[in-house]
Amino acid sequence: MAEKVEKTADEILLEDILNELDITFADEGIKKKIKDIMQQGRGRLEELKGGEIDFAKEMTARTLLFSFCRYGRSNAIEQFEHDFSSQLTFFALNAAVSNMPKGEAADESKV
Repeated sequence: MAEKVEKTADEILLEDILNELDITFADEGIKKKIKDIMQQGRGRLEELKGGEIDFAKEMTARTLLFSFCRYGRSNAIEQFEHDFSSQLTFFALNAAVSNMPKGEAADESKV
């Protein structure tokens, strides 16, 4: 009997992105391209957040990553930040506020 191999979070995320992009056929070249784009998008979003992101739980980050991959598939990554500037700003500001020590966010004297 074959052992069931657990998929990693990255493998599941890649499958979800491929599904979102309607890539339902097996093509290793396209899969590698989308995986590379996914890693670029993950890096950019984690840079904005200032830490690791759990894309299974953080829906705003997940939505942005899926959109980044859609733009990447169309060879338009440079347009992504322009088109999603308000969402990226919200994401970064929300992360900055969430990362502040408790009490500092309400202390206006430090602004």
